[in-house]
Amino acid sequence: MEETPYELEDKVDNWVGRLFLWGALLLSTLITVIYCMANPPDSEEVQRMRIFFRENGMQVTTFIKLPREEMEAFAERQRHPFYRTYMRASENQKLKTNALIHNSIDYRPAQYWFNAVFLWFICFTTIWFLGLMTQGVVNLVRQRPDLK
Repeated sequence: MEETPYELEDKVDNWVGRLFLWGALLLSTLITVIYCMANPPDSEEVQRMRIFFRENGMQVTTFIKLPREEMEAFAERQRHPFYRTYMRASENQKLKTNALIHNSIDYRPAQYWFNAVFLWFICFTTIWFLGLMTQGVVNLVRQRPDLK
C-alpha cells in the first residue's frame, strides 16, 4: 500500500518534532553542565559566612556603615571573628565582602541548585520553542502555492 503525500509529510513532521525535543533536552543539559562547571557552588566556609550575613543582616550592615572609630569599638564588643577580620582586611577585600553581604541578605543554601534547575528549564523551553517555531515556518513556506 502506498502512502499519500500528506501521510509522508506527517511522518516527517513528527520525526522533526521529536528531533527538536531531544535536541532541546540535550543542548539545555549541556549548557547547564557547562555553566555549573564554570561556576561551582560556594565552599562550606563561604556558605556559613553567607548564612551568618543573612541571620545578622541588620547588625552587619550597620557595622559596615559606621565610621572607623565606632567600627573598632563595635568590633571589640562582638564575639564573631568576622568583625575583627573585616577591620584588618584591605580595601579591595572589604569591597568584596560588602558585595557578599549585599548578595547574602536573602541567601538560602539550596539556592545554587534551584538556579541550576531553573537555568535548565529556561534553556530547554527556549530552544524547544525556537525549534517548534522553525518547524512551523518551514511547514507554512512548504504549503504556499506560489512557491511550488
